[in-house]
Amino acid sequence: MVNPAYRLLLGMVVLLSGVETLSAQAQYSPDMGAMIQPVSYNAAAAYRPRHEPEMMYEPSPEYYQSVDAYPAEYYGGMPQDDSVMRVLPEDRGWGYDHPMDGYFDRLAHNSWIRVEYLLWKAPPGNVLIGAQNDSGNDPRNPYTTSDFLGFPTLSTKAADLSSIGSEGSNGIRGTFGIDFESGTIEAIFFGMKTDASGFSYGVNDLLGPSFGETDMISIPLLFNGEVSTPQRNFNEKFSVDYKTQAWGVESNYVFNTENLFFRTYYGEGGLQIRPLAGFRYLKIGEEMVVKGGFERADTDPPFPFFESTIRSQTNNKLYVPQAGIRMEFVHPWFTISAEPKVGFGVNHYNGNVVTDQFLGPDDPNHHTSISKTRFSPTFEFGINARFHLSEYFTFNVGYNFLWANHVARAGGIPYYNLDGSFAANDVSIQAQDSTDTYKLHGLVLGGEFSWP
Repeated sequence: MVNPAYRLLLGMVVLLSGVETLSAQAQYSPDMGAMIQPVSYNAAAAYRPRHEPEMMYEPSPEYYQSVDAYPAEYYGGMPQDDSVMRVLPEDRGWGYDHPMDGYFDRLAHNSWIRVEYLLWKAPPGNVLIGAQNDSGNDPRNPYTTSDFLGFPTLSTKAADLSSIGSEGSNGIRGTFGIDFESGTIEAIFFGMKTDASGFSYGVNDLLGPSFGETDMISIPLLFNGEVSTPQRNFNEKFSVDYKTQAWGVESNYVFNTENLFFRTYYGEGGLQIRPLAGFRYLKIGEEMVVKGGFERADTDPPFPFFESTIRSQTNNKLYVPQAGIRMEFVHPWFTISAEPKVGFGVNHYNGNVVTDQFLGPDDPNHHTSISKTRFSPTFEFGINARFHLSEYFTFNVGYNFLWANHVARAGGIPYYNLDGSFAANDVSIQAQDSTDTYKLHGLVLGGEFSWP
């Protein structure tokens, strides 16, 4: 008979042995939530209490690696299946995920726009309204003339256009540019508001030399194309209204080159000299209206009041290839530039002259016109100072001068001539093929914005 104490001791040994076995199995069973070892871990290595084995992880995939380069992989010794994991890059917006998006994005970042206010003027100059007379003196200065009865008792003078267009008019100019590695392409548009100016003489101005004026304002005339004494007199009123308007477009390419004396890469500091080439279209239109009134009530019979009118209009279209040089001194705070451009093109112009009651109340309306195409050189010079207020915005101030030759002007196309036949249908003032220089110049104020 076994002692009960021995049986109790034997039962405790068996119980402790079973608990140890269950504890060891639970520590390594994957079904019990134990730690899963990676595939690269050596399973034959001895387990050491309080020692954490080095965890081996696969490297992170590159962002733009092929999306099919990521097979499904599971740790813990589980077999792989036939599925493929695709890692898709997140959408980072326009300009990243497609080559064309990137191209247009670079264009946007390399483009800029400039908007400028213009205060320009294009005066016709000291053009005489009329022809030279046989006195040998300048008809703009007062001279003695005959009265209605033929006696030299009156004073008169001719008017000119020297006071026209002295104040100028408002305008706007816009420039859009894109910078490339080889150069910069620019598209430019400008437009001027119609500049309307004039002058007039009234009855109070035509009171004779004792009041500081003359008795009349006259338009001297040629006689059969020769300098002579005929003239058209106005003693009640005389006025001139003159309008001029211009607009144009051009496109230029400014080259980056090292073939000059200085490095000329756009955007670098210091002195830059860059050649340019382009094309310009320029349209110039003008109109002149001359009106004068005459009356003599102290004659027998009286000469009733009538008003004479001369209206001349011109329209010029210039097509000009051009070339020039852009010189810039670039500083982090400011940029000073000067840009001369020379063009050689053609001008297709037309003009017309209309007169009404010029010789008298019975003189009907007459209309004559001309249309020609001529060679027309141009020259433009601009000087500019731009202040860099920020990385993307600059303020600029400058002066611009534009010159064009062989331009038909409203003050120059009337041909002041008196036909000696005095026929009822004679045209005393006709449109003639006459061209002059055109100068458009003035102040420039504006700002430039570049895309960040």
